[in-house]
Amino acid sequence: MQKIRTFFWPVVIAVAVLLLIFSGALVAMYTDWLWFKNLGFGTVFSTIILTKLKLGLVLGLLFFAVIYGNLWYARRIAPPPSPMGLEAQLIERLGRLARRGIGVVIFGASVIVSFMVGLEAATHWEQWLKFANPVSFGTTDPVFARDISFYVFKLPFLSYIYSWLFFALAVSTIAAIAIHYADEAIETYAGRVQFAPGVKAHIGVLIALMFFLKAWGYRLAMYNVVLSRGSLFDGAGYADMHARVPVLWILLVIAIIGGVLVLLNISRRGITLAATGLIGLVAASILIGSIYPAMVQQFSVTPNEKDKERPYIKRAIAATQQAYGLSEVIAKPFSADTGLTPDQISANNATIENIRLWDKDHLQAAYNQIQTIQQYYHFSDVDVDRYWITDPQTGQKSYRQVWLSARELDQSRLPDRSQTWINQHLQYTHGYGLAMSPVNEVSQEGLPSFLVYDIPPKTTADIATSVPGVYFGEMTDNYVFNKTDAAEFDYPTGEGNKTTNYKGNNGVPVGGFFRKLLFAARMSDLNILLNQNIKSESRIMFRREVTDRIQTLLPFLQFDQDPYLVTAGGKLYWMRDGYTTTDAYPYSKHEGVWGNDINYIRNSVKVVVDAYTGHLDAYIIEKPLKDPIIRSYEKIFPGIFKNISSMPADLRDHTRYPEDLFRIQTMVYARWHYSKKDPDGFYTNSDFWRIPDRADLTGMDSEQANPMEPYYNIMKLPNGDSEEFILMTPYTRAGRKNMVSWICAKCDEPDYGRLVLYQFPENKNVYGPQQIAGRATQDTTISQQLSLWNQQGSKVGSGNLLVIPIESSLLYVMPVYLVSTSTQIPELKRVIVALGDKLSMQPTLEQALADVVGGQVSAPAVVGNATGPKGPARPKASGEVPSLEITRLVNKAASEYEKAEQAQKNGDWAAYGEHIKAMKQALNELKAKSQ
Repeated sequence: MQKIRTFFWPVVIAVAVLLLIFSGALVAMYTDWLWFKNLGFGTVFSTIILTKLKLGLVLGLLFFAVIYGNLWYARRIAPPPSPMGLEAQLIERLGRLARRGIGVVIFGASVIVSFMVGLEAATHWEQWLKFANPVSFGTTDPVFARDISFYVFKLPFLSYIYSWLFFALAVSTIAAIAIHYADEAIETYAGRVQFAPGVKAHIGVLIALMFFLKAWGYRLAMYNVVLSRGSLFDGAGYADMHARVPVLWILLVIAIIGGVLVLLNISRRGITLAATGLIGLVAASILIGSIYPAMVQQFSVTPNEKDKERPYIKRAIAATQQAYGLSEVIAKPFSADTGLTPDQISANNATIENIRLWDKDHLQAAYNQIQTIQQYYHFSDVDVDRYWITDPQTGQKSYRQVWLSARELDQSRLPDRSQTWINQHLQYTHGYGLAMSPVNEVSQEGLPSFLVYDIPPKTTADIATSVPGVYFGEMTDNYVFNKTDAAEFDYPTGEGNKTTNYKGNNGVPVGGFFRKLLFAARMSDLNILLNQNIKSESRIMFRREVTDRIQTLLPFLQFDQDPYLVTAGGKLYWMRDGYTTTDAYPYSKHEGVWGNDINYIRNSVKVVVDAYTGHLDAYIIEKPLKDPIIRSYEKIFPGIFKNISSMPADLRDHTRYPEDLFRIQTMVYARWHYSKKDPDGFYTNSDFWRIPDRADLTGMDSEQANPMEPYYNIMKLPNGDSEEFILMTPYTRAGRKNMVSWICAKCDEPDYGRLVLYQFPENKNVYGPQQIAGRATQDTTISQQLSLWNQQGSKVGSGNLLVIPIESSLLYVMPVYLVSTSTQIPELKRVIVALGDKLSMQPTLEQALADVVGGQVSAPAVVGNATGPKGPARPKASGEVPSLEITRLVNKAASEYEKAEQAQKNGDWAAYGEHIKAMKQALNELKAKSQ
């Protein structure tokens, strides 16, 4: 009984210490489990946690068994101490006690190292799950004829197991030799190594196992040859197939022979055979493993590279195009004519009325100046999409491209006196509604013309917003409670504030005292425990930021950098595209994306998050290409994914080809657009393309130009029947700025995901975006006008220059804005249009089109369509230029007044007088112009 007590209390203390150390992790794990389960993703949480636990325990215990078993055996076969005198016996007894202490140290060290190995092994949970749930690609590699699934699902985990085994054997061998040497089981006499009985066999078996394991490593290395990186292409080339792979076979045989020699050496005196095997393998690795392939590359491949590498280039082109979803690009000719007629403009009216005149940055600034309503609201981003809009006057529906953004609540913008715990977690819990405007419509004041605006939401179209609360968004990075005794702030009114109570059943139930305590510990916030407004039926909503929410629920996927807002059925949703990737597709080119190297990507998941409830649905879409990786995840996490056919129709209408995928594909295709039948063209790089640099009226001389971003557009493709929503980008020739082609991805059914390339004639010079922007800045009329506007109190900004294909010609469009330095509100002032050698800057798109086409066009007059709220009033004038001059004078007078006030505060009366004088002069000029 005494022994049991002696053993019991240290164990209890040890468990208590471990619980104290890991209490934070346990609280986080339990509350995470509640959160995952509440959202219906408990399978993801339990599968990952249990897999980590099993993998860590199994490999950790196996490692402990290997290393401690060998060390225990080494101590067991240690030779007994030799006879000695009384004094020596006393010393020996002390040594025996020390050795017992060493035994405890060995045990403890083995446990610690094994624990660390187990923790590291747990990080390979995804490799193991894919290894256990492979799905065939239906395609084999051209070298070993293995299904691609072997490289994607099997080889990564096999390579890890190889490394784990080699590390375990290496550590065990080194530690065993050290123990044997400390126990005087290994001695050297007359220059020869002597072993105690059993010691040589122990060490020999361990070393032989390492030799045999190395042979397996050479076999795995052969498979990795088809995944190797190269300067010309990735995958096995001539030197790999005719030197490196044969050498690996030779090294494999040498490793096996070396292992046999080590085993034979156990029964012989000395270590000659073992040393021969080791030296032979090392020498062969250097001489034929490294030097020989390098010599073949240098003296055989390099002088005849085009001929030697031709068949392997064909493989690389085919694999790269297949892995990046580029194998089914449809190439069509595009004559790139330099003229358009008024009739052609009229025939493409829907394309013209969807030309983007508002760019993202300037529109976001306008939204935040005129639609935030209160200082604590903010538009963190604006997204482009398409909607069928009904004209309230004619009743006709039209397919329109629009900008829209959620009006989110930014708690950091609350007044200091409102920065209380109750306000932040119980009352100011959500944003409200959205703003939406057509991409091309402008009010009389040069501001956006809104379709949805204000609080409560008002609309000039058939777009309802019956559930405007934004509890989950891009700025909702804190936790809040619903169903509490405290009323939630909903939105401001003229008479005060409108309050509400959350009507959903979402969030994790707070429950009783124990759960309150857990959430208080999780959030490091004692107020959760003390606040009396939080009831047992209250619910806590955390991880409300949609990017974090999606990534946490689906950690095995990559995601597009920008979730976008959708309104459907009166509710607001966030949509985000998910990707499956791998770096193990044979012969495919590796690219650095999201901080990782990948050589395969598919957009196989569309994620939808309800902005009010936070509910998340993940839909599998395998169009236009199948994806075995997502099917593997579907097997691993059953019930998590839905088929795209089950997505509500009003949401599916807003799925679009993702920007990040298109950006990656167009970057890869610029180099890999060659046919596999043209490896010589690829080798000479005779037709290398590139994405043109961003083109606008600013930054033309920048040394660090950014690539042009792809852009969505509604247009009728050449020889198309009707307008459709596409994502497109132009290509220029590498080293030059003239265009050679443009490529688009279709976003609408039934052709969703289809990539179409339009190539220009080889002998035709077509202006690129930067060349058109350069011509605009060099035009004397345009440059003079820009100089006039860039006066004190205002500055000129421009949107990105867009290339708009119409019929067989290219139209170039760039909006010009005037931004007041005092109000920071951008106003659209001019539109620059280019067609062939013609270029014009006019107040409206219609006027600029008429100028370059050479006749009246029946395009929609977008400037002056004043729907929605108006911006700040300004003096009216008969012409645009005088009104701009008036704006400049008003800004100048305001600026001089502010400077005069500052000079007065500083006691600088001389400067004060100068600024007052300048202000009076500006006011006199303003008076004269307004008469």
